Amino acid sequence: MTKRDIGLFVLVAVLLVGTGLLQSWNAALYILNYGLISAVMALGVNMQWGYAGLFNIGVMGFTALGGLAVVLVAMAPVGAAWSAGGSHVLLALAVGLGVILGAIQIWRRVGRGALRGLAMVVWLVAGFFLYRAIFDPAVSAIEAIDPAATGYLGGLGLPVLLAWPVGALFAAGAAWVIGKTALGLRADYLAIATLGIAEIIIAVLKNEDWLSRGVKNVNGIPRPVPYEVDLQASAAFVEKAQALGLDPTTASTIFVKLLYAGLFAVVLIALLWLSEKALKSPWGRMMRAIRDNETAAAAMGKDVTRRHLQVFVLGSAICGLAGAMMITYDSQLTPGSFQ
Repeated sequence: MTKRDIGLFVLVAVLLVGTGLLQSWNAALYILNYGLISAVMALGVNMQWGYAGLFNIGVMGFTALGGLAVVLVAMAPVGAAWSAGGSHVLLALAVGLGVILGAIQIWRRVGRGALRGLAMVVWLVAGFFLYRAIFDPAVSAIEAIDPAATGYLGGLGLPVLLAWPVGALFAAGAAWVIGKTALGLRADYLAIATLGIAEIIIAVLKNEDWLSRGVKNVNGIPRPVPYEVDLQASAAFVEKAQALGLDPTTASTIFVKLLYAGLFAVVLIALLWLSEKALKSPWGRMMRAIRDNETAAAAMGKDVTRRHLQVFVLGSAICGLAGAMMITYDSQLTPGSFQ
């Protein structure tokens, strides 16, 4: 770390302390926590841009997938919605996957010519109508269940911290699919492709109410830390706050934000340590060689495409983790905010 880097960190620390002294410590800690989340996200972006030179500007799409994971893992399931159409939605998704896999087999097994084109068209059109025939009624039934409060399937009701690695897996899976098709592009073309795909992901979250309540948002996401009202109801906590000369209400909000800061700092420090180890390893040296001169690296026997896909998936996974952390901190998923 250079003197300039140390100076910048000291400057940020001074600004945060100044915010706490001149405005409020709640505001300072709020900024700190978002700074820690943004630092995690920046690590993911740096793996793609800095390690491999991949110009990805669709970061918000992977972040949104991390946020969706929190909803699907931590929110309680809506039993009435599952009874109304949950099984049919799962059946429709299975049909859609089967149509895609069938199309791949047709493309591989039928020889080139008009027959393959005709078979693909017939298969895809028939599969599309079958999928919609199952999916649309199920979605309508789910979204009609108390739409002001639910109108979606909910999640699994598991501890919210489990959603953080799941968010990383969601983003990594999407990145693998995207990377298989888009990493052949370079520079501006890759940037346009990733931006477009990110907008598609966000559009799905905004419009598929059965999945994420769309623009109606998902509120009340469980926390990994205590609620302020519970702390204020604790005689022991109130006594300690008064002993420090603090109002119990203010002390509870500061305490909760400090707990979040501790969680986020642990994740950030672990990722920094792992990324530095990776950067200084033979893998990191190989990635820098590929970034600087792909042709020379390929001539030395390095699989450039495979390594690009690898680092693209890793960086996206970290962005998904940051998205899960952010939604947990906000306690709500607002698809319209992913800009």
